[in-house]
Amino acid sequence: MRNFLLMSVFAGLLIGTGGLVYLRVGGVAGAVLFGFGLLCVVMCGAQLFTGKSGFLPAKQIPRLMLMLAGNAVGCLVAAVIAVYCLNQSVMSNLSAILASRQSASWISLLLTSAGTGMIMTLAVYGARKQHYLPLLFGVPVFILCGLPHCVADAFYYALALLLGKFEWWILPAWFWAIAGNYIGCNLPRFFMQEQFEN
Repeated sequence: MRNFLLMSVFAGLLIGTGGLVYLRVGGVAGAVLFGFGLLCVVMCGAQLFTGKSGFLPAKQIPRLMLMLAGNAVGCLVAAVIAVYCLNQSVMSNLSAILASRQSASWISLLLTSAGTGMIMTLAVYGARKQHYLPLLFGVPVFILCGLPHCVADAFYYALALLLGKFEWWILPAWFWAIAGNYIGCNLPRFFMQEQFEN
């Protein structure tokens, strides 16, 4: 259990690090560099909610929720680091992400988050099959499409909290991103059936 919790926190720290580089660099370059986080999660075998949701049975949801809590703690650690790396680009990109989440309806958050979940599961599925290009391209695809990732969003929201920008709408927005990510993570298994398990 101790290793599971540590690896859950580590996964959040890695994704938060990816989030920080995206906030600092922005654009296509930032989206590509964000991929470092997911590449390291897979390389280290860290416990990432969106990396495991498509592979674990529904009875493992309590384990996934504990994993997500650990991911959020890791994101908070990354946000503490990010406070010391602030520049105008970080503030501008963070404000844009927060504004996009705030203005989105719950159905929009649910559906767009499902897209992220599908991409994440396919990226990890590819790595399990020794195909690593989906890992490299998956993160830039969902970022450039503006699709929410609940763990990355946990980093953005934690940073907003530390900067005194946390507002009530963040909690339901995060909930719909979590739900949408979980649904999307399970779409490849639903459509591929037996092929997914092989």
